[in-house]
Amino acid sequence: MKRPATILDGQALEDAIWLLETRALIRAYLVYEYQFEHLADAIDPLQEFAEQSGLVAALGQDEVQRLIAAPFARFCNIVAAEVQDELAGTESEPDMPSDYASQLVRSWELADPRDRWNWTGEMPPVQQPAAIEKTPYRTPQSTLDAFEYLVALGDQEGLAAWLLNHPDDAPALFKSVEAA
Repeated sequence: MKRPATILDGQALEDAIWLLETRALIRAYLVYEYQFEHLADAIDPLQEFAEQSGLVAALGQDEVQRLIAAPFARFCNIVAAEVQDELAGTESEPDMPSDYASQLVRSWELADPRDRWNWTGEMPPVQQPAAIEKTPYRTPQSTLDAFEYLVALGDQEGLAAWLLNHPDDAPALFKSVEAA
């Protein structure tokens, strides 16, 4: 089920653009390294992200396509230069290291305290469970009504047996007797 797109502004818009550009750069690099069989497999998730995050609504489809296409064009130029060099018999160095994607992931994980331990040898952080606030017990009105009925009957043995089955309700029951 798709999330509805929201209108982005300010820092949220800048963050969404940065994330789209970064994801596009990684996917372009993976296409360059032949990790996708079809170009659409690399691009379709980027378009889906842009729609779901509200970038299409905020920037327009043309601008989103320009942002997605820029890194792919960069790698296309690298491939074209490699082909030209191969035809000319010379080698050129690409402007990115061969392990750029892994370096990028490593830098992200080092910046995140939850993942830093993968690279530093530290112990993983302990996940603190969310505190569950227990609501205090409250005697139900039906129990108060049943108690008043038993008191009105005057059956002390029956009342004593009934009270043994309701130990959590005793303070509230005695307060209701004092109030009466």
